[in-house]
Amino acid sequence: MWFSILCLVIVLILKILFDRNRSSKFPPGPRGLPVIGNILDIVNLVKQTKYYSGAWCRLAEKYGPVVGLRLGFDEPLIIVSGKAAITEMLNRSEFDGRPNGFLFKFRSGGTRQGILFTDTDVWHSQRRFTLRTLKQFGFGKDAMEHILQHDAISLTNVVVELTKEGAITNIQSVISVAVLSNLWLLIDGTKFDIGMESSKLREAISVLKELTRNSNVSGGIINQFPFLRHLFPKLTGFSVFVERQKRINNFFMEVVSKHKWKETAEGSNFIDAYLQEIETQKTNSSSFFNENQLVYVVKDLFSAGVDTTDNTIGFVIAFLVAYQDVQAKVHEELDNNIGMDVYPSLQDRDRLPYLKAVLAEVSRLANIGPTTIPHRAITDSNLLGFEIKKNYTLLANLKSIHMDKEHWGDPEVFRPERFIDEKGQFINDSWLVPFGLGRRKCLGETLAKNTIFLFMACLFQRLRIMLPLNHPKPCLQGIDGFIVGPPEMDIIAVQRY
Repeated sequence: MWFSILCLVIVLILKILFDRNRSSKFPPGPRGLPVIGNILDIVNLVKQTKYYSGAWCRLAEKYGPVVGLRLGFDEPLIIVSGKAAITEMLNRSEFDGRPNGFLFKFRSGGTRQGILFTDTDVWHSQRRFTLRTLKQFGFGKDAMEHILQHDAISLTNVVVELTKEGAITNIQSVISVAVLSNLWLLIDGTKFDIGMESSKLREAISVLKELTRNSNVSGGIINQFPFLRHLFPKLTGFSVFVERQKRINNFFMEVVSKHKWKETAEGSNFIDAYLQEIETQKTNSSSFFNENQLVYVVKDLFSAGVDTTDNTIGFVIAFLVAYQDVQAKVHEELDNNIGMDVYPSLQDRDRLPYLKAVLAEVSRLANIGPTTIPHRAITDSNLLGFEIKKNYTLLANLKSIHMDKEHWGDPEVFRPERFIDEKGQFINDSWLVPFGLGRRKCLGETLAKNTIFLFMACLFQRLRIMLPLNHPKPCLQGIDGFIVGPPEMDIIAVQRY
């Protein structure tokens, strides 16, 4: 007992001395306190701005494009802001790693597994196989259009039915299932109708939402002081985190297990293809392909494929509910260029520049992913003259690009016309980077864009969406978390014909 206390005291003293001797090349930032570092600085900034992304932007305004923070016992956290600094950081291979923090490993059984939170050879092998295999099944290709269109029409029909019963209170849960439908076909090989999905699948989506809503990209108190999970498991939220991770991990283990014990592998979905790859590489002693990896790769695909896409759709609905004049322009464009007799298709994208502009402006202003997933320096390096040592964690503050006043002029204003030129055509702007940049850019970008476009085109072709009478205006800044969620609100959908 006394020996443990003595060891802890020694560690604390060494920590204090280390923090006081900060290198002159360490990035600028608030001085912080002994042991806890800048934790209270971040807490105060989040209280002031209401969002972690707001805290990162405040720090950038005061200290510049590269800010250094020390958070407890965790490795220093480097916040990178501004287009130039972020572009450099995300395109340098020495910053392609993922953090080694306790929670980042705990989510996948105690070691970093899967695709989102792995790096070096593990990440390269899993990413290469995943992309190649999913593309074979149509991932990100226009060949999937009929599936996406079917899901978009189904979502519209479900919304029509729900609104017959009055105001819709669970629109986001319906959207989540609709978004998952096409991705689940690629992963599991099964197709379900919206509203007919299994209760276990609905529960998995719900648990995923709870995990992202109750976490943040800095890792939180357990990453900063891992030993506290033993002393205060409930107070730190660790008990709830463990329970949720266990539930969602068990779900994916059961899914993989069902494929493993099938009499014949159909080879028409990702899980079957991965299991076949495990068999192929059995004699390869350095192989990174095994059943545990498969479980967490599927979990990562599920998480990345659902949460950001359905949140974007939820934000589009929220913005068009709040800005009825913009919704009316979307209706007019759909009426003039598509009509009512046929459903929109991906081939109609160039015929609907204003809708594309609305989707771009919502992505810019909502900032569903205000930062990238944390990166890790895999070797000693530097950034803009500042020392970045091995294992430092880096966050690319994408919101700083999307809210840059010099580029956008009026970044706080919702103005889709900023993406329309004088000829009425859509403008691609390189300052819009919701999917990140570099080698770790979101691999589902094309599928996400196609899904959002078709879902919104079909929904607003047939429906006008508004708030119930006396309903408060939704907070368009959303709900903070690892991923920013759309505002909670009731809606009324009225058929336009």
